[in-house]
Amino acid sequence: MKQFFKIFIVFFVIFTMVFGTGLYLIIAKENKEDSISKESSTVDLPPPESKDEKVNVLLLGVDSLEGNKEGSRTDTMMILSLDSKNKKASILSIPRDTRVKLRGRKGYDKINSAHVYGGVDLSIKAVKDLVGVPIHHYVKVDYKALFKTVDDVGGVEIDVPMNMKYNDPYADPPLHINLKKGIQVLNGQKAMEYLRFRKGYINQDLGRIEAQQGFLDALAKKVLSPSSIFRIPKYIETMHMYVDTDMSKKEMVSLAYAASKIDTDTIRKETVPGEPMMIKGVAYYTPNAEEMDNLVGELYYGNTSENKKDEIKIAVLNGSGRSGIATRVSDMLAEEGLKPDVVENADDFDQKKTIIYYSDNKDEAEKIKKVIGRGTLVKDQEKLDKEKVDIIVLIGKDI
Repeated sequence: MKQFFKIFIVFFVIFTMVFGTGLYLIIAKENKEDSISKESSTVDLPPPESKDEKVNVLLLGVDSLEGNKEGSRTDTMMILSLDSKNKKASILSIPRDTRVKLRGRKGYDKINSAHVYGGVDLSIKAVKDLVGVPIHHYVKVDYKALFKTVDDVGGVEIDVPMNMKYNDPYADPPLHINLKKGIQVLNGQKAMEYLRFRKGYINQDLGRIEAQQGFLDALAKKVLSPSSIFRIPKYIETMHMYVDTDMSKKEMVSLAYAASKIDTDTIRKETVPGEPMMIKGVAYYTPNAEEMDNLVGELYYGNTSENKKDEIKIAVLNGSGRSGIATRVSDMLAEEGLKPDVVENADDFDQKKTIIYYSDNKDEAEKIKKVIGRGTLVKDQEKLDKEKVDIIVLIGKDI
């Protein structure tokens, strides 16, 4: 029983830090269906089966208080990465106003609108395209989960940094925020007001993210308190009602054991680097590509300034006509630290064999061939110059 509580507490805390996604607790109930997914899996690449491999989970907080419905914007997007081999974990926050190109749409959008146009599936693809790492699982949580969890633990003590007052009668549901500056215990309703307030921070969305992370740290400590153990049945009920994930019970148990070996105080928390800016009258958060590549290299591939190689630009072009194959190949390469810079369709879909074009990077081209399992190596500087990349993977019908 003590071991169960250890696994439960540590794993629950990690997921609580990103809006209470500790739904894995449902494994403690009597046998029910093997999967608790309310949506079909959107993962293109099979999740790691080895307990020593890194697992990346996309955590989505839906900007709706009326259920995990499609058509709602995501108010929170984070990648939780668990590395059981090295006993490390990280959380990368993605500002909701991050300016991106969404697949199937023209021009630029805010990344939080991906869920509006394509649900979890498009949200996962948008994050993959932005960050360049594979997403093995998702957890989507409705705000009601957080609302109820805060009440379950008896409220959370927070030092509110400023007077927070804001009204939006046209929001769905209407939003009314009225908090005074200072230390106070927030119940579920007040916690929602605190987390949804965004107008008064000097550094805009980044300030809001810092406030969210501080709140979730406080909530985690409250969950760790001895009295919280007796509230386990409430947590189970709350998570079962308001959390959606593609993970089976077996996968959740595996992650739980991995999480139990990680010191929660060592979890690294970062935000996609960039800066707020107005573009054609619209407020965006524009990522800094170079800084993000460096951060992603550190978090997911262990790169440092001492061991980082000269970056090469890779394009993956789908010439096979098969939907989704470019994404799958991109994920396979990203797993090996070869993050493609371009993933798109080729000029035509009649490519019989896969070709890997290179110039001065034959070693990397051979590594790509080994990763994807096939491909003819062709040296063609002119073709590379046209695409402005160092290596082109032209996918044929043989993959």
